[in-house]
Formats: sequence, C-alpha cells, structure tokens
Amino acid sequence: MRSDLFEQARFWERRFFETPPDRSLADRDWSWLVGRLRAAGVRTVLDVGFGRGHWSVALARAGFQVTAVEISARAVEHLRAWAEEEGLSVEAFVCPAQELPTDRVFDAVIANSVLDHMFKEEAEEAMRRIYAVLRPGGLLLLGMDGPPDEEDEKYPHLVFPDGSWQFLGGRRDRMLWRFWKDEELRSLLQSFKIDEFQVGPDGRRRIWAKKYGEDREVP
Repeated sequence: MRSDLFEQARFWERRFFETPPDRSLADRDWSWLVGRLRAAGVRTVLDVGFGRGHWSVALARAGFQVTAVEISARAVEHLRAWAEEEGLSVEAFVCPAQELPTDRVFDAVIANSVLDHMFKEEAEEAMRRIYAVLRPGGLLLLGMDGPPDEEDEKYPHLVFPDGSWQFLGGRRDRMLWRFWKDEELRSLLQSFKIDEFQVGPDGRRRIWAKKYGEDREVP
C-alpha cells in the first residue's frame, strides 16, 4: 500500500504550525547518544524524519556532520534557520523517508518515530534505503512507538489490511500510524545485527543495530 505523500505532508505541516518547536529539548543530556556515536567513530549522521529538529541540533552541537530529512517543508525551514543562528553544520532538506536518495553514505542513521507513520510496505522501502546509505559497520538507532492506548483506541480511525491506522477528525485527522510488533521489527532489521532492543514502560522501543561489514554475508 502507498500513502498520499502530499496529504501526509499537509498533516505534518499543520501539526508543526499548531505545536511550535520547544528548542529547550536540544539542551537535554544527550551523552547517552553522543558517547555511543563517538565510541563507534561516527562523524556523519543522517537524521531521518527529524521532526522538531532537536536531535539534529544536539548532534551538530556535539561536532557531528548532520544531514536531516523531513516531509514537512516548514520543519526544514525551521531547522535551517535554527542551525544558521547557532552556526551549526546541518544540511536539511525536504524528503519523505520512503523516497530517501541512496547516492550518499553515512556513518550512522537515526530514525525516531518515523516508520510508525507510513504503511508497512513503505516502511520496508524506507528501511531498504536506510540500509543502502549506511556504511558497512555503521550504526542505526531506530525508535518505535508502543502499542495503542485507550485514547488511541477511542479515536475515530480506519484500519487497513496491513494493520495501519488512519485517524479521522480533530488534531490527528489523516495521520497514518502503525504499531509494529517486536517480531515484525526483528524481521524488518534482518539485514542488521541488533545490538540492543530496549522496551520502555510504555512499550516504546529503542533499537541499536549495526550494518554488517563487507566481510559478513547478510542473511
């Protein structure tokens, strides 16, 4: 299944307008992320679906060369302006994850709460593209939502054959969302070596994975 990317871009543009970015989020303690990337010799980072931009800014402040993509043009404009104000090296451009160009290579890729917001087939395509742009031995940090809660269940929504939901009405109108089971995530990451699979109290998953090196046959 394929989503209407124009419709999805309009949704995220609207959400960005309704909820102005909280820049203080970039001031949090990011040592858990920065330290791990530095230990792996990471210099270049791709932030896929960067949202409000605080991950990208925090990493650029730490000295990483950051490239960031987002479906929302408004988000891209905001991140570019923020980076310019602070004199940071951040290259930001409009691009949905499922259309990510594969002509560049990065040491690490971050995709936090991104693949949840597209159809399963599109998330699989996005992951193939992420794999293509990650250097052998490079790191992937994947953040995925937990299961739907009572509020989610009550919110009017359509359910598609692949398990994806599309909310109807209100602030979530037209938003795509899909809960990925743990076994589905492991299958999605079959071309990677999973180093950590963390599950939070609310069911959210944070997964650290590594692209197999050139001397390792991919399953």
